[in-house]
Amino acid sequence: MPHIFAGGEAPFSPSGMTKNGNVTTGGATVFTVVPGWTADTVGYPGSVVSGNGLQTQSGADATPIVANVAYSGAGMAGNFQARLVLNGTTVIATGAVVTGNQGTMVVSTTAAIAPGDVVTVETTHNVSTPLWYATITGSAATFLRIG
Repeated sequence: MPHIFAGGEAPFSPSGMTKNGNVTTGGATVFTVVPGWTADTVGYPGSVVSGNGLQTQSGADATPIVANVAYSGAGMAGNFQARLVLNGTTVIATGAVVTGNQGTMVVSTTAAIAPGDVVTVETTHNVSTPLWYATITGSAATFLRIG
């Protein structure tokens, strides 16, 4: 005998990505998208990287979103900061300023998302000389997770 299921939403599917390869931080005093990510399909099956962002698999009214951005090698101590951007236009969270020539920028929030939305990570700093810019670490220490 067939079963019929009605109502209710599809279960939420979390997504994740990690930084692939090191990259120098962008220009001083402007937020720049962090490029070069790999979908974390082991920890978060079904994850998809779209451009330089993480595409959501499903929607929810209140979804935790967190990013860690590890950096090192700045030639001088500076102020570093990360933020999360939804669909390329809407800033949904800005993390606290981290001071030093190495550390981890952390930004987290709870936000409404829809299936197919894309979340990107952007960073800024105040190190004035390009030769002294920091390097964002490409490893599991730099990640974005949704859900």
